[in-house]
Amino acid sequence: MGTVQGLIGVLAVIFAYILYIDFFGLQAWLDVTAEFLPLYMLALIVFGFFSIMSGLFLITERELP
Repeated sequence: MGTVQGLIGVLAVIFAYILYIDFFGLQAWLDVTAEFLPLYMLALIVFGFFSIMSGLFLITERELP
């Protein structure tokens, strides 16, 4: 379960980066304006960071005897 949660966090951070560089015109496709782009990036990066950390804690907790 921790691996899946960590993977979701990594995907959220990757999605934030792809949204920032406007890969495949994603900003226009999702109708993201330039004024709200930093807010979306902040939310995705914070969510991704906490998901990665929680996933790592779950993995290490499982490995302890």
